[in-house]
Amino acid sequence: MSVTTTTSNKPAPTKNKPTLNVICLYLLTILAILYTAYFAQNLILLLLVAGLISLLLSPGVKALERLYIPRVLGAIILLSCLIVPTSTLIVQLQEPVTKWAKLLPELSMHVSEKIDELNRAIETNVESSSGKTKPIKNSWFSWFEDEQQQQAQDNDVIETQLKESLFSFAGEFMVSAPFALMQFMTTMILILFTLVYSPKLFRHYVKLFVSQSQQKRAFQFALNAQRQLSRYILTVSMINIGLSIFSIAIFTIMGLDDALLWGLIVGFVNFIPFVGPTFAMAAVAIASSVQWGADIKVVIAVGGVLVLTILESQLITPLALAKNMRINPFIIIVWLLITGWLWGLIGLLISVPLLVCLKLILGQFKSTSAWVKFLAT
Repeated sequence: MSVTTTTSNKPAPTKNKPTLNVICLYLLTILAILYTAYFAQNLILLLLVAGLISLLLSPGVKALERLYIPRVLGAIILLSCLIVPTSTLIVQLQEPVTKWAKLLPELSMHVSEKIDELNRAIETNVESSSGKTKPIKNSWFSWFEDEQQQQAQDNDVIETQLKESLFSFAGEFMVSAPFALMQFMTTMILILFTLVYSPKLFRHYVKLFVSQSQQKRAFQFALNAQRQLSRYILTVSMINIGLSIFSIAIFTIMGLDDALLWGLIVGFVNFIPFVGPTFAMAAVAIASSVQWGADIKVVIAVGGVLVLTILESQLITPLALAKNMRINPFIIIVWLLITGWLWGLIGLLISVPLLVCLKLILGQFKSTSAWVKFLAT
């Protein structure tokens, strides 16, 4: 009696590989997102900035609510605490900003003239058979020490270009000022409504559209995400404010003109990693060189900014934020390029906070834990 065994003819299971259609669909989706983000930048930036500021202020609103202060009143109080100092700083910075807006065209013209003068001297030295160099009468910083040595023709050219640039700036300001004011008022109103009504709206959404067995998990997820995002934004903001305060103190002690302006620039651009500190040191170098010329104080001012930036990036921020800031530098650079191309300067300023918030949100889901590890590689 023989026993026959039958073998299954079913093929072994294989992993589904992405087909060409799927790849094309992904590419089209990415292009559609980039297209929308670029052409709807005014609306998207408005929503993002309002969301980030709402997350910054939401712990304070909750704390005031525990003291039996209504959410509307608490939100108005915190917004006032944010608007009043900002408006005061804008008024204080009006004079130095106007001064530098007038000085920068003259400075760029002078630097161009000095570069041309050096080039002519080098060419004369090369072509000269005797090997004697043509003396350069003025040093790089002599223009800052004695402006009366300028030729009359050069003064006329600089004055003409300065007037043209000022008229152009004034025209652009008159056109963009009403729109900027409208955007500012819209942002403040959106922040106020987000702080007051978004918690109640979320609770009703969960009760109406989420199953009862998942409601507790949804509330816990929203609470954890909001706590982590608020903590991150508040911590980064306080660190950069502290960086500005220490920079202003250093510049004031050294006697640098417009110390408030340059100190605020140091803290403001520090939201942009890698690029921001470099820009801050360059700005401080230009400002100190205009005031002191080729002096050791220039090196001390730039060195002070460099020391503060190193302490902030290598010691204070890692200790305060721990694993939340672990993002691959290459990913940060690519993200900066994308957000800068899409949304300009504001995109650069909010790019890293936005990326960290995205990472924190992905960390709340088990299905996206691989992407969190990838970002922190």
